[in-house]
Amino acid sequence: MTGDAGSVDVIVVHYNRSDLTERCVRALADDDGALRTVTIVDSGSSPPLSDPYVSSWADLLRGTSRKRAAIELFVEVVGNNVGFAEANNRGLALRFEEGAEFFLVLNNDAYVSPSALRHMVSVARKTGAAMVVPAVYRADEPSQVDRFGLTLTKTGAGYDRRSESDGRLLCPSGCAALYRRDLVADLMGDPEGFFDRRFEAYAEDLDTGLRARARGYNVAFAPGARILHEGSATFGPSSPRANFLRHRNTLWAVAKNLSSSLLWRQSPWLDLGQVAALINGLRRRTLRTVVMGKCSGLRAWHQVRGSTEGRARISDVRILDRRFWISR
Repeated sequence: MTGDAGSVDVIVVHYNRSDLTERCVRALADDDGALRTVTIVDSGSSPPLSDPYVSSWADLLRGTSRKRAAIELFVEVVGNNVGFAEANNRGLALRFEEGAEFFLVLNNDAYVSPSALRHMVSVARKTGAAMVVPAVYRADEPSQVDRFGLTLTKTGAGYDRRSESDGRLLCPSGCAALYRRDLVADLMGDPEGFFDRRFEAYAEDLDTGLRARARGYNVAFAPGARILHEGSATFGPSSPRANFLRHRNTLWAVAKNLSSSLLWRQSPWLDLGQVAALINGLRRRTLRTVVMGKCSGLRAWHQVRGSTEGRARISDVRILDRRFWISR
């Protein structure tokens, strides 16, 4: 079950913004060799994705002047919006049996450079990493870093890294993440799926990364894999829903994946982190949604933790960044 050696299947979740998805597909059509298929999962768009977009994108990927094999396009239309996490799960399930050696989860507002996939595969091969982080820059200011993967502080707060030295690299961001086939198979076997469908969106990538690291899978950074990202195109950068999900889901990711001994050891810092988040919410006038998210996360803490009883969990404190707070 090694897959087509060196090749990549891409999963893109689409929701209403056909303009973004088209730019995403156009960038993928310029891939210089690793890309095998593109699967677009339309999660409850209104109207649902159909022609002429689908035919046009299939033609782009087919690329009549291409010297390499054509890239196949698959479109899966889901009637209801099942959320980013579950939509990706469905895309991965559709491609897995006949799939590639690697899977790239890619936001529809992220645009790969022609050599990005090849660079990520090369880094995976050289390092043995099952997760590879690309260098993601801002689409509106391509010289500005958007994110270089995720780090998790000792207070239980997840952050996007802004440089290679900005915190310990924990795992990729779901904006653009390359996963090896054996890791996908392993985590797909969990009841919640590769991405935890309960999360809907936000911190589902952090949870997947923690589950992978707890089981011994490693991560690597591919600085030559350049990707441009619009950012928060679905909810908006500061929407109440996004704030709620971030705070609830980060608590769930910590509850699921840190061992009892590590939770006990870090409990003073975790508690201080929650207080600091409330103060920050007050300062930014988002206190209501921060409180709602944290209350929802805490109410379900024991249920979420209990659902993963018996699994491997993170016990090594060195996986956490030692900073208390990261100013952004």
